[in-house]
Amino acid sequence: MDNEEIKKPSFLVYYDNEIVVLRLPDEEAGKLFKSLFPYGKKNIKPDFEESPALAMAFDILSMAIDRDKKKYAERCEKNKENGRKGGLAKANKYNQSLPNAKSGLANLADKDRDKDRDKDRDKDRDMDKDRINYQQIADMYNNICMSFPRLIKLSESRKKAIRARLKTYSAEDFRKVFEMAESSSFLKGQNDRNWSATFDWMLKDSNFAKILDGNYQDKDRRAAGSKTDNSEENPYSNDWVPDYMKNMAITPSTPETDIFYREEGE
Repeated sequence: MDNEEIKKPSFLVYYDNEIVVLRLPDEEAGKLFKSLFPYGKKNIKPDFEESPALAMAFDILSMAIDRDKKKYAERCEKNKENGRKGGLAKANKYNQSLPNAKSGLANLADKDRDKDRDKDRDKDRDMDKDRINYQQIADMYNNICMSFPRLIKLSESRKKAIRARLKTYSAEDFRKVFEMAESSSFLKGQNDRNWSATFDWMLKDSNFAKILDGNYQDKDRRAAGSKTDNSEENPYSNDWVPDYMKNMAITPSTPETDIFYREEGE
């Protein structure tokens, strides 16, 4: 990439981040929105240390801006490279236009190389789509499961687990699993051994299904769920909001010990 920095003329705010913004008071939400412009242009970070919720919201939105900047720079660089390759291809085609066997063979070789380059570009585009899907799942987890260890690196094993679950479940199922885990006292460490679930544990096939089945819901939630249908529950309810944001304590519960030992070992 050239030394001259490639500046993206815009930034995006994703729907996945709506829940974080809506939890802020209007005044703080305004400060957050204004802070994105100097950060997007010149990487100027605001001082929100006095407001943990505002600082957290800025961190989440600024990471999305950084990720989009990187993708934009990579796309610009690919366009430059494709332009250079296009110029070379035209020059080669002109030089190989002489009616002789040698130039004909070279022309065929160039066509084969062009096909290989097209295939490589298609693979790159497919990989880019995969990375976007992986990152969307990671962002969803980080935005919802704030009581669990933050997901920093998308390793190959984690991508494989995400890919495996997407063969059976939808992105909405991932959201439900993360929300149900965030609302589970047991999975957040309120158990006999102070054990807490992790992203990797949640994405195991059996654990993923059992979270969706409601096996780890708090007893009061499980009882309420038997009386009413929560399928259309307000997505912005306080079920999974961190304690310091809603100033409410989650009622602890202790599931049966045999369930805990069985699930932790999987």
